Amino acid sequence: KQWDNFASITDLEIFPPGDPEDEDYRHFIVADVFVRIGPEDSDSNPGTGWFRTGKLVAEDGIDINIAFALQRGLILWTAAAMWPQLSSKGQAAAKLMQVGFMPPSMNMADESEPALDEEESEEVQIPQRVAIKDDVSLKNIGFRPDFNPKGFTYKRRERSAMKTKKSALDEIMDVND
Repeated sequence: KQWDNFASITDLEIFPPGDPEDEDYRHFIVADVFVRIGPEDSDSNPGTGWFRTGKLVAEDGIDINIAFALQRGLILWTAAAMWPQLSSKGQAAAKLMQVGFMPPSMNMADESEPALDEEESEEVQIPQRVAIKDDVSLKNIGFRPDFNPKGFTYKRRERSAMKTKKSALDEIMDVND
């Protein structure tokens, strides 16, 4: 459902098209999403690097930090399914998973992409903890992964495409079997 929200809000754009002065202009904010296993404390092993996971959107004046707070569980669950480097660390490491973001880009991860290098990692920002307003609707935020982990189909459109329709001839042939 969050993929559908992302697609309906952004029409798969990373910046709002059109002129903000136009009556039908829809403002939204997109962020590139990253996940890592962070350090236990400042003296410990840094965990893993940042793995590109997907894109998050917030519209109608919703603070992107609120969108992260509401989508954190989905983002972490998705990242663990996408990146064996994260899930292989076990349950103790799961408590140390962190979400980060960068301004939107056209970059998309694939299964073979490594974690960000040290220089790129310096650009990742940690979402701020903010109070969630009562009037925030989940319809105004969305998340979509950069790719579907093996065995998962997030995108409703992909699920529909996977259902192949039988031709009339094939249906007749099945009836006569």
